[in-house]
Amino acid sequence: MRVIKGERDMIHHGESKSGIVMHDFLCHLDETFNASSHDLFLDFFKKNKGISKWMIFSDYALNDRNKPNDAITFSIFPYTSKFTELSKLIDKISFKDIKSLKKVNLEFLQFINESEILNISIIMDKNMKLDPFNERELLKTCYRTALNQISFWINNEGEKENYMRLQKAYKTLLREVSKPGANLRNIRNIEIVSNLIAYIAFQVCKSVNVDIIGWFSDRDSILNHKKAKFPLPAIFDLANNLFHNLMLSENSGYTESFVFGVPEEIGKMWYDSFNRVPDLISATLADYDYKNNFSSHDKFVPVIESVLTNRNKCLIYKIYAFSDGFQAGYLSLSRGEGAIG
Repeated sequence: MRVIKGERDMIHHGESKSGIVMHDFLCHLDETFNASSHDLFLDFFKKNKGISKWMIFSDYALNDRNKPNDAITFSIFPYTSKFTELSKLIDKISFKDIKSLKKVNLEFLQFINESEILNISIIMDKNMKLDPFNERELLKTCYRTALNQISFWINNEGEKENYMRLQKAYKTLLREVSKPGANLRNIRNIEIVSNLIAYIAFQVCKSVNVDIIGWFSDRDSILNHKKAKFPLPAIFDLANNLFHNLMLSENSGYTESFVFGVPEEIGKMWYDSFNRVPDLISATLADYDYKNNFSSHDKFVPVIESVLTNRNKCLIYKIYAFSDGFQAGYLSLSRGEGAIG
């Protein structure tokens, strides 16, 4: 893992450096992202260079033993005055529950392909761990390093509300991962998603003039993790902190705002319709054996052939977890041929 603020180099378990950690899997993804598909990413924002407000909706298909992949999708929408009308349209042409759906409305697939939406998907090896040797010690080091950095900020800048909240979040997470029965799987998912969303929001801000960018996550265990112990979902603070430090690494005077959508605790989320785009894509990718070009249900085939093969709309990456570390690759899907590249 690498430190983003403070001593910018590799750190090892037990070191007492200060800074905010970017996990190794993200370092490898960064190398791939900036090489193989970066022009496709930039082209999308060149077409939308007049938009300064952006929304990122996300959904996850993780830890399902019956699926060949773990998959995460972030769908990037420009914010326009037609937000409400767009929500109603998606409600009309999409679905309520992908799991019980027998057939995907082709009009919805057409909408995804013809609208100004860019989908970033990450496929991961099943049960990927953040460290192949000792994940628990890595997490302890990660949180101790962050706490050292926050203490430095507090000592030099005062007890600001966001620093105090962030300090409490990291202390709570450190206590939790130090317990023998800690839910490491859920904490791992929080770390993975918070690193990814911070990185993607950062890349958007590098590619277009942004006033405000918002993240709107599906409501699940990573948002609700130990919610009684946190004033806000812990993942929001972790994502915002990494985003802040990535932005500082580019421009110490940055003005872009990163905000978060808070879903209702029960019932329909106010942004639920938009989340059906990443829901459909992540569910399809989790189910799709791309090496053998096989899906378990016919409903996924039009999604693969129409949407996932559209490289102007879907950028798909794979993170490979090996016994000695990670690699990342860009997957280019061609109609009827599975994955190449």
